[in-house]
Amino acid sequence: IALGTALTPALAASSLEGQWRGSGSVSHRKSTDAVRCRVSFHRLSATSFSVSSQCTTETGRYDITGRVAAAGGNRYSGPVQGQGVTGTAVIVQHGKSLSVTVTSKRGSAKLSLSRL
Repeated sequence: IALGTALTPALAASSLEGQWRGSGSVSHRKSTDAVRCRVSFHRLSATSFSVSSQCTTETGRYDITGRVAAAGGNRYSGPVQGQGVTGTAVIVQHGKSLSVTVTSKRGSAKLSLSRL
């Protein structure tokens, strides 16, 4: 545990890179829908990543892209966009799983992802 807390942001960030998938919920226009996503992170620098995701709900498919950067500890945040909407993603890494929250003026999403 002490070793994990002593990691530098660059070392901690290295484990975000790769393919992830999972599910959660999307809330917008006073409704909530189940969503499933596949997400890819590609390293841009020692502490930042591009992110692209393909998510599906009963009503359609959503492609989201953006960039996140280490925000201290096991947290990452940054702007994302898709379907004409811009929002902010906050990601918390728990070993081989991620908790993701995306917020925008139109709604929000909460996801739990696991590494592929």
